Amino acid sequence: MSAETKVLPASTRTNLEVLKHHMKKLGFKYYKEKDGWVTFGARLMMNGEEVAPDDCISISVRFIDFHADLWAFDLISKLPEVKQAILDFYEAEGIKE
Repeated sequence: MSAETKVLPASTRTNLEVLKHHMKKLGFKYYKEKDGWVTFGARLMMNGEEVAPDDCISISVRFIDFHADLWAFDLISKLPEVKQAILDFYEAEGIKE
């Protein structure tokens, strides 16, 4: 059996780099991509046996869907800017629904 590696298309990688830049300006760091979701966190914490993001936002790179888990009020106030950065990413990807 061969191991199939999931590789994002070059255009998606480019669009993701732009999104990472926007999110960094808003106070979020890129955490990881897993199962078609990209997660950004404001802080990292220990979660059982691994490091996980705290105050995080996850977006799908396949369809329009995102999840925000924010406790800090300064981050909550940035949600409109985060939303626009995510919508810009989806528009660049050609995802409308």
